[in-house]
Amino acid sequence: MKASLSIRGYDNFTIHTLFFGVAAGFLFPSFMIRSTTGSYWIPSAVWIAAAILSSWLYRNLLAMLQGRTLLGEIRSSIGRLATTVLSLPILLFLYGAVIVLLRAYSEIVSMTMLPTTPIPFLNGMLLAPALLAFAGMMPIFRSAKVLFLIGLLLCVSLLLIGLSDINWTLGKPWLYTDGDFFINQNFYSGSFLWVGFSITAFIGRYTRQSARIAWKSYVAALIFSLPFIAGYIYLPIMTFGREFSSLLTVPFVSKMDSIYKYWIIVENLAAVFVSAMMLHVLIIMALKLHSCGSVCQELLPTADKRLIYIVLILLVYAGATWLPSWRDLERSLFLTVGIRTYIMFVFPMLGIAALHVARKRREAGRPA
Repeated sequence: MKASLSIRGYDNFTIHTLFFGVAAGFLFPSFMIRSTTGSYWIPSAVWIAAAILSSWLYRNLLAMLQGRTLLGEIRSSIGRLATTVLSLPILLFLYGAVIVLLRAYSEIVSMTMLPTTPIPFLNGMLLAPALLAFAGMMPIFRSAKVLFLIGLLLCVSLLLIGLSDINWTLGKPWLYTDGDFFINQNFYSGSFLWVGFSITAFIGRYTRQSARIAWKSYVAALIFSLPFIAGYIYLPIMTFGREFSSLLTVPFVSKMDSIYKYWIIVENLAAVFVSAMMLHVLIIMALKLHSCGSVCQELLPTADKRLIYIVLILLVYAGATWLPSWRDLERSLFLTVGIRTYIMFVFPMLGIAALHVARKRREAGRPA
């Protein structure tokens, strides 16, 4: 398979900013609100530290590739069978990530705008990102750069409007935690927000310089997204209170739905927010599908690319349609915490070890 060139810094920044916006705007706030009775920013800060550590591990791994693809270099170092074993959890993770995103957004569209439309019909939106994913990496990132500016303006506007009717005292305590989130499953379910760098690591070629640029772009996108992530969590709390917010399925969407100002032209701000997120969701879904397809092509280099994507589309659609309810969707995010931990930390460490050992063997004159 002919791999794409490495992703440029601004491309990385835009796609990861969109990823944070899409992932944090819907499911993540409810998990964080339910995870603790203390300060909500503290469990988020723990995950931020974990995300930076994970991306740093991947940066060191990608810096060893010398212009080759990640799985291609690992395969040449430890063989096809061992690479396949290491990659199967990655494939399962990417497949599940697309299912969750597709079904979650279909449910939200049904809740806010199209309550009588069947979920299987809404899941048909998968076709658009599938076509974009098949087109390749660069069309995805070009689309992301265009939509980034449009989405940024809308999201900033909605957050500013949301600040107009809040009670700051409802956000207390600001500086207290007893670590209760560590024994709460919602804290671990929210880990899906922090795996963006892992997804982009499996597409494109990397060198030491491009790996460093990619990592810096990811950290910059993370820092840039922090006010949005905080707003998605705290605005519902400072509007409805802690107890009521913990009962809401999609807290920030409910917050937007509660806003009424005589000077706002658009009456349904929740629909505006969901509509603004639609194109972003399609871009991130295309990114995940493309990453999943790239892993499949690395593991099955002789397979037809069109057949791979057709099978992926059918499997994702079937999986998203099969999920019985929203609660089952939330439960699946907790049940897959182990796979996300493997993707974030175990795989990059195993990859670094495998490439290091293979390099030492080559330097010693023995076959890798």
